[in-house]
Amino acid sequence: MYRFLARERARLFPAALFADLFQPRGRRSVPPQILAVVMVLQRLEGLSDREAADRFAFDVRWRYAAGVADAVAGEETASFASTVLVDFRARLRASADPDRIFRVTCELARQAGLVGVRRVLDSAPLEDAVATQDTVTMLRGAVRGLLRACPPRLAAKVRALLERDDDYAAPGKPACDWTDRAAREQLVDALVRDAYRAHFALRGEYLDQRVAEAATLLATVTGQDIEETPDGCFQIFEGTAPDRVISIVDPQARHGHKTAAHGFDG
Repeated sequence: MYRFLARERARLFPAALFADLFQPRGRRSVPPQILAVVMVLQRLEGLSDREAADRFAFDVRWRYAAGVADAVAGEETASFASTVLVDFRARLRASADPDRIFRVTCELARQAGLVGVRRVLDSAPLEDAVATQDTVTMLRGAVRGLLRACPPRLAAKVRALLERDDDYAAPGKPACDWTDRAAREQLVDALVRDAYRAHFALRGEYLDQRVAEAATLLATVTGQDIEETPDGCFQIFEGTAPDRVISIVDPQARHGHKTAAHGFDG
């Protein structure tokens, strides 16, 4: 890389490339061609402005790449303050062509057949503090959320169609013998049927935004994990639905993977 920049520096960063950044009169303390090379090496090695200025001052490879390997201490081309990079970057940002260093470097690399240009967005995961919830908890919680969102008349209409022995008042999981598979399956089937009944009660009704959002969330958690068996019962299917809602407390939370080995909820 140092040899490449030393050989191609004048072709990459001619003085005319930066003429618009400075007044025609006066003298620049550090030539912009040198700063362009330093900024390329800075990005390559992931250095701060202070670290890049120190590297230029004490690493002859950097000065060789910039064409000033013979500079001695005290000369402006042998070292400069880190604020020079700050000023140069600010001038670039305010110019009509702020990406010129990136652009000309990529153009040369493309001409040499080394790389293509592809813009990549790497998203940082935003981990959520809310606890993830199982399907049973989300189903019952979504029914409770719909009842809370409905105005009294509509809430009464929904409650009139629910058939489980549950007032859906207290939070948490419903009572069940969790060691009994048949009891678990019966509970899931009953919850799903109550969810469908709640939706049926909303047919033909005007729904304000709060009620509509609660109804949408109930439909989502009912449909994402449930399948109907050949005998007409509802059960939790094996596997994970794409873009699965994992909490009714924060419906935007999802299972994510930064890498194959590192998962997160957020």
